[in-house]
Amino acid sequence: MEKSAGDRKSSDQFLGSGLSRRTFMQTALAAGMSLYASDQLWAQQVASTPRKGGTLRLVCDGGGATDTMEGKASSGADHITCVQSSVYDTLVFPTAEGSVQSNLAESWSSSSDGRTWEFKLKKGVEFHNGKSLTASDVVWSLSQHAVPGAKNGDGRNIVGNFESIRADDSNTVIIVQKEANRDLPIQLSAYALLVAPEGTANWNEPGRGTGPYMIESFEPGVRFIGKKFQNFHREDQGWFDSVDVGCVLESATRTNALMTGAADVIGNPEPKTAKRLSKVGGKVLEVVPSGQHFLTAMRCDADPFTNEDLRLAIKYGIKRQEIVDKVLYGYGYVGNDHPIGKNYQYYNPDLEQREFDPEKARFHAKKSGYGGGVLELKVSDGIVSGSVAYGQLMQATLRDVGINVEVKTVPADGYFSNVWLKTPWCASYQNPRPTADWILTNGYSSKSPFNDSGFNSPALDKLLSSARGEADDQKRRQMYYEAQRIVRDGAGNTVLAFANFLIGSTDRMGHGPIGAQRRLDDARLTRKWWFKT
Repeated sequence: MEKSAGDRKSSDQFLGSGLSRRTFMQTALAAGMSLYASDQLWAQQVASTPRKGGTLRLVCDGGGATDTMEGKASSGADHITCVQSSVYDTLVFPTAEGSVQSNLAESWSSSSDGRTWEFKLKKGVEFHNGKSLTASDVVWSLSQHAVPGAKNGDGRNIVGNFESIRADDSNTVIIVQKEANRDLPIQLSAYALLVAPEGTANWNEPGRGTGPYMIESFEPGVRFIGKKFQNFHREDQGWFDSVDVGCVLESATRTNALMTGAADVIGNPEPKTAKRLSKVGGKVLEVVPSGQHFLTAMRCDADPFTNEDLRLAIKYGIKRQEIVDKVLYGYGYVGNDHPIGKNYQYYNPDLEQREFDPEKARFHAKKSGYGGGVLELKVSDGIVSGSVAYGQLMQATLRDVGINVEVKTVPADGYFSNVWLKTPWCASYQNPRPTADWILTNGYSSKSPFNDSGFNSPALDKLLSSARGEADDQKRRQMYYEAQRIVRDGAGNTVLAFANFLIGSTDRMGHGPIGAQRRLDDARLTRKWWFKT
């Protein structure tokens, strides 16, 4: 294809470096590279160098008419979370590798016991209305997660451990924790811990964020349009002139938008048809291994699942690889009844993989006193994608070992208020978190409101508390290894499979390493991606 004059100019100058293509090629040839190899290397370097400009059209799911950008009300759904991260900032920023980097805070330090933390704010940060960021804004914003009615679970858990939070001066925030937690910096990168001016009443109102894009228009659950904030405090993010983030619930419609050129990037393409994207010219399918996992939650505090042997019978009566193959279409790997994925720092590789074992399933079913009655498993594809299909696969294999399961499909509307945490057995899932402790505490601590199997283990609670404050990494590792064993053998969750995150895009899109803590590059795609051409 013939390049336009503008294209020739942009590709003949290594962006932002002052190095011309001619000089680059001369240097490469002098070093012994072939002309073809030199040209390919030049093309790769140009493609991987961020360029400013253009309007990103992103289409994703996970939106509703009641969505708000307010941190304490964050749902974690894709559309609203991408919108929030376009407009607002967190104190620190997660890297794709799972570590933490500066953002609104430029540095931090802790006391020797890990309880008291000091965060120094970056100077010169402006809100979109021109107001300068102060420590009081940060203190007020984080404290919102501790007020009655705060809905975001991560925010409540993290801020709930604050004994106090105060502004030491206009540029310094001091946090004292009730219980030592050496993971606090990475936890403060949580998508919901957003910062707005002190006293903000309407987070959907323009002028309240410090992020790369100002609100031009926002219709909750439908569409967000943001325009580049010229005084944005980072030089390494926010490459587009504007972003257009649409919400489309139907996977087929999102895929069609990409195929017809109506979208540049789509989130969560259907696994069944995703492979086709990579075979279409000009389209790319990004496959990102993640810690998101699908499970069924048997309540340990509700009959008949108070019986540990019945829970084990079900765990041994499942063909997990079949679920990966037939529900995830190979985009994932089998689970092992604990929530720590293979890509996590403290993943325990020594735990034997739990396989389908009909003899053990029958043994534990008989030992439990199970008499053949119907066990009801509630599922909903509108909440837990693929749960109807994997529920039916479980039903078939459990029938073969003498366990009678009825898969009951229920509406998505009201699932979280009427089914999850309330019914004895239901489909569920857990999104990734940056640390093993965060995942284990959120899903399995007896004090967590999101412990969906009602697991109550004093030994686990004590272990997690000790591990959070432990400075010796090897001791911490062994504690988290043991925590995974306790959950695997005792909790009521059947962790079926870990799913890859899927992103469809045009081949015009450039990006660095893709984050796997949330879908769509940690829900920060609008900040991190760019147009290559």
